Order: sequence, then C-alpha cells, then structure tokens
Amino acid sequence: MSEEQKDLLGEASFTDDLASHMSEIPAEVRKKWPKDLTALIDIFSAALNRMGYGEEEAQKISLTLLHEQSMYCGGRYFYLPKKDALQRAIRNIDLHRDWAEKGIQPSDLATKYDISVKQVYLIIEEQRAYCRKRIQPELF
Repeated sequence: MSEEQKDLLGEASFTDDLASHMSEIPAEVRKKWPKDLTALIDIFSAALNRMGYGEEEAQKISLTLLHEQSMYCGGRYFYLPKKDALQRAIRNIDLHRDWAEKGIQPSDLATKYDISVKQVYLIIEEQRAYCRKRIQPELF
C-alpha cells in the first residue's frame, strides 16, 4: 500500500491500542452484532489459525482487517465474487505475471494452469487491457 493510499484511510487507521480494546468486547455485545459481521471475524480468524497464527493474534488481525474493510467500504454495498470467479481472477493475474514478468511462454502457461493455449492468449489480452487502463485511464 502506497503512502497516498494510507493517507486516504486518514488518522483513524487501526492502532494496536484500539485492537487490544476490540478483543475485549464481551460475548453478549458481539451477539448483538449482525450475523455476517461475526461470521467474517470467525472466517478470518479460522484462516489465520490454519496459517499458523495463535488464537489471540488471529483474533487481533481479524478485527484489524474488518476495521480496515469497514473504513474502505463501510455503509455501502460492494460485490464480492463467488469462490470460482475469485479463483479464476487470481489465476488470470498470476498467469499474466508469469508471462509479463517471468517470460514464461504461453504453451508452458497452458500446461501450468491446465488450460488451452488459446485461453492463455485471451487471458493475456484481457489482463493487458486491465493494466493499460490502470496506467492510462480512458480520456472520454
């Protein structure tokens, strides 16, 4: 995250002090939170536990992630793709990086990602367009 992006979050960015207070929220208060909010904390914590983080550290990181997410998109709806669509998008980004940064040939990418060479070329074309739009937005 660049300094400019951090500035967009403002001074209210999650601090260690605030994180320590968040973990002390009583269970009866958390029960009143929306079901999805509690589920997100549990999902984040479980994933962090699987990655080897301790229970307390996973809880603290989960609350930090949720707080940062609320600062970014709190109060508005946003689209979160389903698992397959998200995995495909991540695969496409990885494929493009392999091609653009590592110089892996499309035929080798097709083997690596278990797709056709034609699909590789379509993904590269699509990802190049996304990269171009990020660097050079449309004028009109």
